[in-house]
Amino acid sequence: MTIESFFPVEELIAAHSAHGRPASPAGTALLGLTAEDLEAYFTRIAEAVEQDDPGPAARGGWEERERLRFSTWVRRVYEHPLSPAVFALPVTRLIREVQAGQAAELAFRIDVGRARAKAAKPSAEVRATAAVASAWAIAADALARSPRPPRERVVGDVWTIVRETIEPALRPAGTFQPRSHSSW
Repeated sequence: MTIESFFPVEELIAAHSAHGRPASPAGTALLGLTAEDLEAYFTRIAEAVEQDDPGPAARGGWEERERLRFSTWVRRVYEHPLSPAVFALPVTRLIREVQAGQAAELAFRIDVGRARAKAAKPSAEVRATAAVASAWAIAADALARSPRPPRERVVGDVWTIVRETIEPALRPAGTFQPRSHSSW
């Protein structure tokens, strides 16, 4: 049994759209999902991430904590039967709010984890927004493919992009190399 046989995404899209536009007005079901369905979906994913979060005292520091958080997020999204439909939806206000919330939480963790006084350029908020958007885009792409790529490859792809996006904000502003007086 595949996800597609359990939840026929293509049929839902065809039944609820006309010329690529949603047939239902805002506030009603879209692709068979109501706002309540989406809220419950996002709540379950967020609860799973929080449950697996090792907290600020993670053994590997900020990198290990974020790797575990993003890995849990991808794994839960990948295995949830509603994910193909959720990630096939056009971006709604609710989806933007969820992404903005994830980015704000990540930006806060970046700021807390950063051991420097100088502000990152771009800011932690910009980096967090880019990281969250990348994770969502990679997950959406994987969920839309047939056959789907292996889950752990997607986990690795997401973490690689997220790490490359947020890591520069956590590096010290500059390296200080002490030198003896008059060594030049």
